[in-house]
Amino acid sequence: MLARGAALLAGRVLEATGTRAFAAAATQIKLPDAPVSLSGTSASIATLTWQVAAKEKQLEKVQDELHQMVAAFKELPELARVAVDPFLNVRLKANIVNAVLKDSGATEITKRLFAALAEENALAATLQVSAAFDELMLAHKKEVHCNIITAEPLDKLERVELRKQAEQFVEPGFKLVMQEKVDRKLVGGFILEFEDRLVDMSVRKKLEEFNALVFKLETDLRG
Repeated sequence: MLARGAALLAGRVLEATGTRAFAAAATQIKLPDAPVSLSGTSASIATLTWQVAAKEKQLEKVQDELHQMVAAFKELPELARVAVDPFLNVRLKANIVNAVLKDSGATEITKRLFAALAEENALAATLQVSAAFDELMLAHKKEVHCNIITAEPLDKLERVELRKQAEQFVEPGFKLVMQEKVDRKLVGGFILEFEDRLVDMSVRKKLEEFNALVFKLETDLRG
């Protein structure tokens, strides 16, 4: 899909084409309120994108297109250079991004967003914009995602008990979405990994704390 358009980068200098600023287009319509307030420039761009996508009922599609563009920037050196090379002309960057998206089937929302990012020489912020958009989507769906990391795969009873533990950190009205991971280095216990916090109840953590205490006592005794 979007990544295939990167083939247009090879050896081509594209003709200049005009694009309107994404924000200017968005201010012409009444936009819905965002589900959560985020701070920072990338978050502001993501919020505006979310509002326009919500208005057009294309939230899921725009989110998927953002993920595809992030993957393309990570996987394709030619496209990554377009994002980060300070010596590439801004207009050329905009033309390349326009060409990549032109026949991709992407929404006009995504096309306008990346045209604006290119013209502002801010394509390197794509990952941050996508991450902020994901945060807005979680708030919109009233979901809280949590990785439950254990030293061994969970059985049914352990899964139920750890869900109860994780739900203590979820605000009323929000749904907990769990993903299980195994890390044998934990030795035992568990880690609850949320977007904004980490609850480490692993044996590894307890051993580290115990060793640190022993080291401090030995140091104090020698002093």
